[in-house]
Amino acid sequence: MKGYRTKKIALPGGRVIEIVYFSDPEPGDTPSGDADAKGHPADVSSAVDLHVCESCSSDLVYPVSWDERSDDTWFVERRCPNCEWRHEGEFHQSEVELFDDVLNDGTERLLTRLREYSRANMEEDVERLIAALDMDLIQPMDF
Repeated sequence: MKGYRTKKIALPGGRVIEIVYFSDPEPGDTPSGDADAKGHPADVSSAVDLHVCESCSSDLVYPVSWDERSDDTWFVERRCPNCEWRHEGEFHQSEVELFDDVLNDGTERLLTRLREYSRANMEEDVERLIAALDMDLIQPMDF
């Protein structure tokens, strides 16, 4: 089925939900992999990878700002943290949606890693507290 895209979101409680975005095909859209009537890519595989740096090929490029220009065009200013490459340009809605999905996936990976590290640190703290209690190193006046 065409005309939809999905996005998975992890909620703070650990549950993961999947959001499905539906869109009706616009007049002039072509079902083939060619460009549409406005010259935008009809097939997402031909879209530009906005998260990849054109200078150093890093996949850490992020948006500095973005602004909707029309129903299907966005102005995006991007920056690469590795080589300080910057770029401003207008991109089709499908390219920006893919960029947004990549950013959301990266955010989710960072949050997952943060939870893992926080849990590991808390476990170490609890183990040290238990050891200190066992050796009578903590006195009531410590609180």
